[in-house]
Amino acid sequence: MTKWFRQIPFSADHGHEWSERWEYRPNGITERSFEILVKAGKPLDVLSLKGCDLDEVRNYADFLEKTAKKIYGSSLDAPQLRGCPICGGNLDNAAIELTVFAVSYMRCSLCGHVCIPAHPAQEVLDDLFTASESHSYVYIDRRTLETRMTQIVLPKLEWCREIFRRRSGHMPESIVDVGAGGGHFLAGALRCGLKIEGFEFSGTSRSFAREAFGVHLREDDFLTASCGPADMVTYWGLLEYVLRPRDFIAAARRRLTPKGMLVIEVPRVDSLGTLVQAMDCAVVARHMDPTTHVNGFTDESICTMLVEEGFAPVAAWYFGMDAYEVCVQIALRGGDVGLFATLADFIPVVQRALDRGRQCDDIIIAAVPMENS
Repeated sequence: MTKWFRQIPFSADHGHEWSERWEYRPNGITERSFEILVKAGKPLDVLSLKGCDLDEVRNYADFLEKTAKKIYGSSLDAPQLRGCPICGGNLDNAAIELTVFAVSYMRCSLCGHVCIPAHPAQEVLDDLFTASESHSYVYIDRRTLETRMTQIVLPKLEWCREIFRRRSGHMPESIVDVGAGGGHFLAGALRCGLKIEGFEFSGTSRSFAREAFGVHLREDDFLTASCGPADMVTYWGLLEYVLRPRDFIAAARRRLTPKGMLVIEVPRVDSLGTLVQAMDCAVVARHMDPTTHVNGFTDESICTMLVEEGFAPVAAWYFGMDAYEVCVQIALRGGDVGLFATLADFIPVVQRALDRGRQCDDIIIAAVPMENS
């Protein structure tokens, strides 16, 4: 039974930013309510970023499938999750949401969270990502560096700074980014004069950050590392990789300044992109990839995790690449790369509708410690 409800103005789908009230009712009555500034849509020339090389998509999907067999090939011997990593709900009779590379994702009946019940040790996943250059290639491709900075990083940084300013009356001065990838976000923050600190397991990504931006990332574990307080802690596409995402929410609360803000970006499982990837013969090269994405989030599971770790959500941004994903799957099925040229102008239009209707595969949420809400 759902514990979260939202009040939405009818005019919400007319624009790209509006206010909503989200209510948390764990016992059937409203325990907490939150005023949320909601934004939908993010302009992105996805073809410039992702390209349209179908052979590259197939080859990367083949690599992921082989990697999945290495991780989950002996999953019968691996520990099985008995409880949802977000709310603790029983997973013994949970429904299968989708299966990718013969690996099943299960949906929690309480918070809707989707996860992989086979439970490889976190060290296995960490070692895989630390050593695998192939898993990092998306974030260290110099050909797309400028597109990534101008169309992805800087709009996110601007949004974060503005939400922080609206709540505190001033711009943030310091930031810790965990799972920092190639250092793009911290490089943007540095340009804006912020004091930065970043953590990244991948040696390939750390080298790229140092060479491309002069940003030095730490390789130790944020959960146990010592670092000073920061105005913002950010997790860009991190929590889907970890077996215990709530540990990172709790850690962020310990590291924030009294007026600080946490920002997380995670994949949304309730999206067109997920539905397309769940189809027979789908070629999965992003989004619901079980070699790295052991979690698929719902709005309810994200907010449950935040509130139960002492955070109040204050802003949300919905966007995605679902329309691109549909085109990829159709082009692969028909063997027609020319489809991208034919439908290029349809992709942003369709995506805009999906973003406004919350059928998109990505979300960013900003949250503050509960006493500051």
